[in-house]
Amino acid sequence: MQCVTTSQSGALYISNDSAGCDYVLITQAELQSLQLNGVIDTLNQLFAFDLEVFSIINGGMLVAFFTGHAIGRIARTMGKV
Repeated sequence: MQCVTTSQSGALYISNDSAGCDYVLITQAELQSLQLNGVIDTLNQLFAFDLEVFSIINGGMLVAFFTGHAIGRIARTMGKV
């Protein structure tokens, strides 16, 4: 990567001062690497398996199943009486 700054006339020139860096020139290989890393990071954020969310959903489903099962048993017993 090379640091590029602009002059007041609008001309671009390579600068060794990294603090006053307006633009950065990168090679084609560096650009492809950045793009690939960005895609991989995005996919990891979208499709990462979150154990905490899974535990909450799984626990809620188990509670709902057992509650529904118990209510069904009670309704069946009351229907026989």
